[in-house]
Amino acid sequence: MNIQQFEEELGYTFADSSLLEMALTHRSYAFEHGPNHCDNQRLEFLGDAILDFVIAEELYLAHPEYHEGELSRLRSRLVCETALSLLAKKLDFETHILMGKGEISASGMLRHGTLADAYEAVIGAVYLDGGFKAAKEFILRHHADLLKDPDGSWLPRDAKTRLQEIAQAKHIDFQYQIVQESGPSHAPTFEVAVLTGDKILGKGMGKSKKEAQQAAAENVLESLNETMGS
Repeated sequence: MNIQQFEEELGYTFADSSLLEMALTHRSYAFEHGPNHCDNQRLEFLGDAILDFVIAEELYLAHPEYHEGELSRLRSRLVCETALSLLAKKLDFETHILMGKGEISASGMLRHGTLADAYEAVIGAVYLDGGFKAAKEFILRHHADLLKDPDGSWLPRDAKTRLQEIAQAKHIDFQYQIVQESGPSHAPTFEVAVLTGDKILGKGMGKSKKEAQQAAAENVLESLNETMGS
């Protein structure tokens, strides 16, 4: 990993570069390389809390006309997994995340959850390295474009959303159901089916339940394309 190059992309230079390396260490990499390698989950926890506060404060100050419910709704959009993964991709996180061999072969560094977790972990690392002011500046700098449009027109419509819209238009009731869970506890794989009554419309697999649901929705959309349209 080229730390200096990545710091230039982040716009922040670490006094302790080991914090950045830890923030980019996926649990699969730490598991493969032994107890001396810490993953980014604790930093993610810290970064998540800091991100929530900074975005909440910014919305509160920028929109005095909004009530609590509206502020909560906007904050949720600005800190959701999709938003954070978009920011992480913009900063080229996927080329810097340290992952285990199995996750690399499965392109795990491209998953929204992995990217979002690493982004939050970097925020936590910036906070520990440079304090709250540095973390706040980092967040506001990279969230600037999103904060200009907090309603989230920049959010892509994912497969589950598109399927829900089609189903509502066609008056079709459906549900997601876990068919199978396999693999080790630290890296499970889920298989999910989309059902309408007892009929299976499609299936999908993923490293999380959400990812498997998205894959299943994509599978259904592909099969419905010709008969129902998009």
